[in-house]
Amino acid sequence: MLHSNLLRFSNFISPNEAQELSNWILQNKDKEFFKDANMKGNRVTTRFSTNMDFKYPSIIKDLRNKIVDLLDLDKEENDKIYPPFKEGAVASCAFTGDTCYEHIDPIWYNGFHTMHCNIITQAPENGGNLILNGVLEQMNERELICYLVSKLPHATTLIEGSKERLMWVFGFCIQDDKWNKLIEKHK
Repeated sequence: MLHSNLLRFSNFISPNEAQELSNWILQNKDKEFFKDANMKGNRVTTRFSTNMDFKYPSIIKDLRNKIVDLLDLDKEENDKIYPPFKEGAVASCAFTGDTCYEHIDPIWYNGFHTMHCNIITQAPENGGNLILNGVLEQMNERELICYLVSKLPHATTLIEGSKERLMWVFGFCIQDDKWNKLIEKHK
């Protein structure tokens, strides 16, 4: 962890898991359930396809449960309260020229912040890194990075090169006291 606004867990997924997740995005990025991210960049995502008929790889449920266990989140609560993403997850494919403007995400449930836990399964040649509350944060392949998207302004740097940035976002709703305990535990 680099500062109190971010949790990092290196090698959260295996190389084989990263390959499986990357392959799913690459095989599906041109299908109708991948839509423009509407973030003034060059990226497609499943974020706006929650009610469409498609299936994520089965590993997504396992990874979501692994995050719940790692962060000691209330499993029952997180089965009911999470951002409105299909299975609580979003797949993203960002192309050369993509960037994300600075913004703060909505709060989905009163009394809870929205937390995203991101995993890059394929990094671009250059760029695509997180800028969180004005601080540049390198995003590494297979690493889990969690932060409160409804509390802090965040953006990304410009992607350069021919390799897409492939990323999975797992959304959670978390209260301040739980977040503060996690920061204290993992610093």
